[in-house]
Amino acid sequence: MLMDAKNSRICRIVVILATVAFAGWFAATADAAQVVISAAAGAILFYLCKIRVEDVMADERDERVSEKASKVAMEVFAATSAFAGVLLIALRVEHPEYTNAGFALAFSACALMILYSVLYGYYNRRYGYEPYDEE
Repeated sequence: MLMDAKNSRICRIVVILATVAFAGWFAATADAAQVVISAAAGAILFYLCKIRVEDVMADERDERVSEKASKVAMEVFAATSAFAGVLLIALRVEHPEYTNAGFALAFSACALMILYSVLYGYYNRRYGYEPYDEE
């Protein structure tokens, strides 16, 4: 059964909510196998909701909006996690139990920024960036 873009979006949201609810419930009951099964089932159902969409034309504006939203989300997450990580590391004398979480946040922010830089360089070269040659 084919569905339009709106119904596909609703289907995907319901699948995501159900998957997170089931995975959270199984994680709370410490059943790792059920968590993996529910995540796999959610991924399959999400894929089925996505492929059942009638042809939807995405224009250049949609692509640009998606690019901007992705970039801002990445920047906000990197800045927030780096700040929170540094703050938790700074509080290591009063609250030593938060030190590892602080390092994890700080390193994840660094890894995200490195990944962004590498991918930016890759796509910049792939889609037509030519360095200026002086002769």
